[in-house]
Amino acid sequence: MKQIISTISFLTILSLSVLAQNQLPNPRYGAAVVHYNDTAVYIYGGVVQDNSKSNNTTSTNDLYHYNPSNNTFTKITPSGDELPAACGAFMAYDHNTGKMIVLGGLRTVNDNAFYTFDPQAYIVSKKTQQLYSQRRCISGSYTGGEKWLLSGGQLADGTASSAVYEYNASTLIFTQKSDIPQGTALYGHTSISDTLNNKVYIFGGLNGSGTNNFSCYEFNTQNNSWNFGPNIQNYPQNEWSAFAATGSTLLDNETFIIGGQKYSAKKSTNSIAFSTNLYTVKLVNGNLVGKLITTNLPPIIDGVGWCSLEANNDTVFYMFGGISSITMTGDTTYTNNFYRYNQTTQLIQQYDTTQQTWGGIISSINETEFSENINLRVYPNPATNEIIIAVPNNERIESIKIYNQNGLLVKQITNIDKTNVNISDLYTGVYFIRIDTEKNRYLSKLIKKQ
Repeated sequence: MKQIISTISFLTILSLSVLAQNQLPNPRYGAAVVHYNDTAVYIYGGVVQDNSKSNNTTSTNDLYHYNPSNNTFTKITPSGDELPAACGAFMAYDHNTGKMIVLGGLRTVNDNAFYTFDPQAYIVSKKTQQLYSQRRCISGSYTGGEKWLLSGGQLADGTASSAVYEYNASTLIFTQKSDIPQGTALYGHTSISDTLNNKVYIFGGLNGSGTNNFSCYEFNTQNNSWNFGPNIQNYPQNEWSAFAATGSTLLDNETFIIGGQKYSAKKSTNSIAFSTNLYTVKLVNGNLVGKLITTNLPPIIDGVGWCSLEANNDTVFYMFGGISSITMTGDTTYTNNFYRYNQTTQLIQQYDTTQQTWGGIISSINETEFSENINLRVYPNPATNEIIIAVPNNERIESIKIYNQNGLLVKQITNIDKTNVNISDLYTGVYFIRIDTEKNRYLSKLIKKQ
């Protein structure tokens, strides 16, 4: 039987009070996106910006329902206990019990309770038997029967946790297990279960010092012990970042890894590249095997919510929100873009809010603006590994942004200390460059070749 999890998802399958029809959630990150019985998608919570000039941020408990049959959104209010305003909580839907659990996340109000939802009775119930404190970006794995293993997470003070708990859906009881070994604290990591052999594997994410974790750990659910797990074949280390596992879905010993910042071993943090890749990691005869599925997803930097939905023998991934750009000057942009990807056809589509239909990626690039700029030199062009940017009058460059053909940001550089730009981490194709100096903005086109 298929079990669904989401590492950054809060849940809800609630209905009763309909407030608005086709009301798309406003831009946010850390929202929850979850499917229910392959018939609906729900979007919950996250961090939003207000409309004031100060752009203050706050967590929300907004709940939206997306109906795939008619492509409409509805904002709803659940019955029972009120869901807390939270960011990056954990959700699990147990097909055995027909109930869902909601726990963790960084909440506006100090609340360590967890919540259950009965989709038959449409009731949310608040439970107080919650052992561990608030945390986001934990990882959870179904371990058979009615049990889940929950590991790590980021605490409210920004530190990581090494604590591990087992949740029993039938008794609603949490039991503390052995910590992740060697004092390793993780958040934003990924879990995959081998229920046949009573094993759970965790990997990726950030460790307690805030650097990338490339170790794989194996937990034995029978004897409550940890060991180092196997190396992951075809493990894309240079693609996986702090929040490489922005979302994951477990489908019969398989997990999917999407988006994040590309990892670099260089000490400089001026250059940030964003991943457009979707990977699968499968358990094969006790080994973990990674595989690149597509390189054509929208760049998902951090805090995106997503889930998969089975329809007509296809696996369709739904992705909502997240942070679409990050700079060191406060130019952070939240998005409410809604995408879906069909694993069988390898087709990526974006939801058109005006037409209420699915179509091609809506580009934010006006290509005619990126014609040859006589005041800006980008060479060589085409280029393979590196380009040199020359602006007039030695103007000080404040930022360099590179967009793909869909108009999506895939790389940016701030605090410029040189005009050489490494593009070896970009795939072959056409890109658009925006240069912001202290006085002007320059636009140009770039061809990346192998």
